[in-house]
Amino acid sequence: MHLPIELDRDRAEPLQNQLYEQLRGLIIARRLKSNSRLVATRFLAEKLGISRTTVLLAYERLISEGYLETRPAVGTFVCAVLPDLVPAPQINDNRVDDLPQTELRPPLFQSRMPVGEPVEPALIDFWGGPDFRIFPLKIWQRITQHVLECYGKGISRPPPSAGIDPLRGAIADWLAAQRGIIVDRDQIIIVAGAQQAYNIAARLFLQRGDRVVIETPGHAGASFLFESLGATQHPVPVDEHGLLVDALPDGSTSLAYVTPSHQNPIGGTLPLERREALIEWARGAGAYLIEDDCDGDFRYRGMGPPSLKSLDPYGLVLYTGTFSKTLGAGLRLGYMVVPQELVASTVAVKTLLDNGSPWLEQMVLAEFIASGEYDRHLRRVRKTYLERRDCLIAALRLHFGDVQLAGVDTGTHLTWLLPASLPSAPAVQEAARQRGIGVYTVSESEIGGRPATLYTENALLLGYSSLEERQIRDGIAGLAAALRDHRRAATG
Repeated sequence: MHLPIELDRDRAEPLQNQLYEQLRGLIIARRLKSNSRLVATRFLAEKLGISRTTVLLAYERLISEGYLETRPAVGTFVCAVLPDLVPAPQINDNRVDDLPQTELRPPLFQSRMPVGEPVEPALIDFWGGPDFRIFPLKIWQRITQHVLECYGKGISRPPPSAGIDPLRGAIADWLAAQRGIIVDRDQIIIVAGAQQAYNIAARLFLQRGDRVVIETPGHAGASFLFESLGATQHPVPVDEHGLLVDALPDGSTSLAYVTPSHQNPIGGTLPLERREALIEWARGAGAYLIEDDCDGDFRYRGMGPPSLKSLDPYGLVLYTGTFSKTLGAGLRLGYMVVPQELVASTVAVKTLLDNGSPWLEQMVLAEFIASGEYDRHLRRVRKTYLERRDCLIAALRLHFGDVQLAGVDTGTHLTWLLPASLPSAPAVQEAARQRGIGVYTVSESEIGGRPATLYTENALLLGYSSLEERQIRDGIAGLAAALRDHRRAATG
């Protein structure tokens, strides 16, 4: 605790009295708040350059007058209730300067924030997200210990802004083997999750008023970022396979944000012919594409079409990946793959944002990937999530018959397209919540203020990755019961 105390040895007044008066003044002014702990007498004496006895006498006087109290084996505290003679702080209502500074100069930055995980999760919550129980904790601990023992001096040095070389190299090798993306390691930029990658791309190419193409429904985090920068957003609808490239706008466009591997949130995988058409459109519009490889690590059938990045002959695709879904969002590590000619500019932006990501996490992740543990972890996770996906599909069919589903081949959630015989998706969500079951809609996916009308009323999002199979079965059974209750209530 810092105490703004100044003692004047040239004054006739004893130091003990000066200390008492200043401490009492801080308490009266509420700068020392009720129940706050004071510094120890020995420490305060050393800081002020006076004897401990002087401090003890001042404390004892304040204790006797009811300003301080001692708590055995704990310390000295400001009393919760102060003496009646202590006046309340005086407020000068005539001072214009009492206004908060934001009234005089409000912040220039204004933005909406995307909805995060539920603050109060339901008893059975189909939110999705990684299952922390699968995280390879013992392996991660072992590698962390190894890194600290062998390379620990690196923690005292600032990491390169673009990321440490071992991690960039490990990611480049992994992308070549798993995604068919062949790039030099210096084209890999380590970022603090995918959201930072969108920020970097926006800083590189967006000016106020520039047009940005986004999917609708789509990823609110990207949309709100572009909105906050004053971009003009052009929503393009999606179907069960992804972006409708025939609906792309004519004319100049700066950026287009797309999720071709697993459309966020409906779940479609963009077919090869649409990918090729999208690249040609971007070339003609003078646009860069942000390819967000959303859930690309969780593919349960087939190989899927090649990435936009691997198809790009022009150097217009900025590929982003993250470890939030495979390892955990708390790691806050992802990466960008940028064309060679954009490396210097991208690194400059990253440097100005944060001077680089934490060294230790990068080094542990590099070892984790290079040792083959990451691939082994992915195989375990895919097997578990596939079993849970199959359990969810079976439960839906058991209770609701021939359900129409989207996004079943990839990702950690699927989309149930509700039949006309059932209530709207928001009504189903509310009925389920009454039974402690969390299911989700795309109604929050408002892009540029325009609702995602195609799926707002009939699309229900069901995440399965963080639920055990028993919970999935119980949750869908509870959802069926909730809809029966809703039907009875509606019919009187």
